[in-house]
Amino acid sequence: MGDLSLKSHFIRMATYNSWAFKKLYDSLECVTQEKYKEDAGLYFKSIHGTLVHLFLSSKLWYHRLTGIIENVEAFTHQIESYWTKTPEEWEEAVKDRLVLRDFSFKECILWIDYVNTLLPEQFEQKFTYTSTDGEKVERNRSICLDHIFNHFTHHRGQITAAITKLYGRDSCPCLDLTMMDIK
Repeated sequence: MGDLSLKSHFIRMATYNSWAFKKLYDSLECVTQEKYKEDAGLYFKSIHGTLVHLFLSSKLWYHRLTGIIENVEAFTHQIESYWTKTPEEWEEAVKDRLVLRDFSFKECILWIDYVNTLLPEQFEQKFTYTSTDGEKVERNRSICLDHIFNHFTHHRGQITAAITKLYGRDSCPCLDLTMMDIK
């Protein structure tokens, strides 16, 4: 990574993730409830379904990396439901868009705090987790963090495409990393 340490890279990515989610959610204020929940042709169908996917996958990866979860029983049930039901069913895991927004912002803070607490050598350490297929997988922590932040960016891109299709380019936020005020 040149002069940029892995720790500073992931602090930047976690900060960007939080900034981009705030801008995205701000832009969603113009989206009607009907358009927000209707099939927009996205992989997870609606804007809401895609945001639920991001929230649940964030919780899953955070749990994998930290072993910390507020309510293990409820989370396990939620994730099992998520992977075994149709998108129409699992997108109801968090029904209210404002509640989902609050949950998403809290997840962003968890990621910022998490990468800030890691020691530089921990980014390259391997850890083992169980995949959604039940397989034991060993990966390098930095690869997983790259995946997580790339995954967020990928699906935010789908949502911005849906917003652009619905309301035009002017209603869509610019989420370029270079537009964030990097300190």
